[in-house]
This record gives sequence, C-alpha cells and structure tokens, in this order.
Amino acid sequence: MSTNLPIKSSSRAGRFKKKLVSEEVLEKEAPIIEELMLSITDYLHRKEVSAAEFTAIYIITILSQRFPGNWLGSKRHEPIVPTHKLQTPISTISTLWEPNIKKRLSEFSTIGEIFNFFALKSTPLTVNRAVLCWSSGIYGLELMFRIPSPQEVLHQQKQGRRCVTIILDKARASKFILGERDSLGFTMHDLIHADHFYQNTQCFEGQLGFYGLLDYCLERNHFDDYLKDPEFEREFEYLISDMNAYAIHLLKCFKSAILHYNPNGMEFFVKWVQALELNQNETDSLMCLNTKDYEGQQDEILLGLLSRYQFNRKRALP
Repeated sequence: MSTNLPIKSSSRAGRFKKKLVSEEVLEKEAPIIEELMLSITDYLHRKEVSAAEFTAIYIITILSQRFPGNWLGSKRHEPIVPTHKLQTPISTISTLWEPNIKKRLSEFSTIGEIFNFFALKSTPLTVNRAVLCWSSGIYGLELMFRIPSPQEVLHQQKQGRRCVTIILDKARASKFILGERDSLGFTMHDLIHADHFYQNTQCFEGQLGFYGLLDYCLERNHFDDYLKDPEFEREFEYLISDMNAYAIHLLKCFKSAILHYNPNGMEFFVKWVQALELNQNETDSLMCLNTKDYEGQQDEILLGLLSRYQFNRKRALP
C-alpha cells in the first residue's frame, strides 16, 4: 500500500462532481436502470454474484446508458491491482453495448478486467481500485440499499468497515439523493471514501483510533450539551461519517469545530481532555493542536494515544 499519507479529506475536490447529470436525465434513466438490474439483483440474492461484482455491474450499466459508445476510456498498460475476484463474464451485461465497445473488449472476458485495465468515463481511479480491492477482501465493505445514519457509519468505521449504498428504486433514483448527488454519484462517493479509508495502512489504523475515541466519548455522553447545537451536530456528523483522512487532521478538525461553534469552546475542550485522564505529553499535544506550538513531533504521541482506542483494544481502556 501507498506510504503517502493524505492530509485532508478534500483531496478529491474539483475532480469529481456531485451532480453528474440533471434530474431530468435521472427521471428518464431511473426506470431503465431498475429494469436492467433486476436479473443482476436476483443473482445477488442467490449469491451467484458478490456484492462487489453487483456494484461493478451497476456502475457499468449506468455509464453505458449515459454515455453510449464512449463510456469505456483509455486502456492501461498495467493493472490497478495484481489480484481480484470480479469474475462475472462480460457477456452477462454486454448485449446492449455498441459495436465499438464490444470490439475494444474482444480480448477480455470478465468485468474485473474492465475495472483493472480501463479508465471509465466520469469515474475516478479510486472507484476502480475500491471495487477491485473489495472483491478480494482487501477492503471490508458492506453493500446497503439504504442510507445508514452517521452513528451507524461511525460504528462501522471503528470496526474497520465502511458501507457502499446503491439506490435502485426508480422513485428515489429519479431525484438527487439528499438533494446533493445522483444515485451513481452517491455510490461512487462511498467508494472514494472507502479508498481513502483503507488505501494506506498507517492512515487506516489512525482512523480506527479516532473513530474509536469518538465512539467511546459518545457512550459516556461527553458531547451531549454540544450536540444540542444543530450546526455543531451537523459538523460532528460530517466528521464521523463523511470524512476520511489522516488521523491528526481529523483531530484538528474536531477541535476546530468545538472552538468555532461555542463561545466557551476552549473551556469545554480543556474539560474534555482532562476527562480522558491522559499523560502529560498527550494532554500537551492535544492542547497545542491548531496553534503555532504544534510542530509535528506531536503526531507520534497522538497516534499512540489513538491506538489505545482501536476497536480490538477496547477492553484495555480505562
């Protein structure tokens, strides 16, 4: 895995649009996609295709409807991942493809080869990699046909899992999901987050500790008064469910939100740190987050602190 640690969750900004098409297009597209995916849904229920294969087929099905003849991008010289288990034959879904697409894929036999060797229109590389790694069990993803609550996502993440939501129902898929993304964009958004969550081992482990820490504090009602503020609650829910980044950056964002949304935020932050009963180095490192006194050497101290809150070490907590 890569050793380049991301420093913020917004590194994808500007490369992936939330709304890939208009609602007018969605209203026409949604019934077609629902119908085309019916047989694949049956395969999924009979366990003839995996959740990762289902998701790969879903992505290609929509892209081939939106961009007939040019959804298949440039061919890669090297595979994205060395091994995968996306073994569904291309022939399963290729009957409606244009002749030029079939010709370009004539030397390939599985859906996995499409994701491993080709760019896909309007699809970031991280989506391909997430689906491929999911298929082989490298990424611990869970397919859902509903949108989980932020608390559900937090519980998943502290255990090293993330969800991928697919909205197939034509009534829901014909509108923007949560007013922000079309259904395909919503699924791709989840896969992008999954890649940010898993792709770097050190970054992944730090996130486990961060989400474990917040869950630990929620269980002890540390944030009850603060969560009464709807703006802070919205920011907090974003932090626990829709932000995957280097753990130190997550801590900085958490502290910033506390200070920003309450005039007595520093007082609360101090009391919260004291309640954790940390050693002096850990306390000092948390206190100097987002100040000129934070020089970077505190990263190791704080990562060590977070490691105690990783899910598999929970019983050792005070």
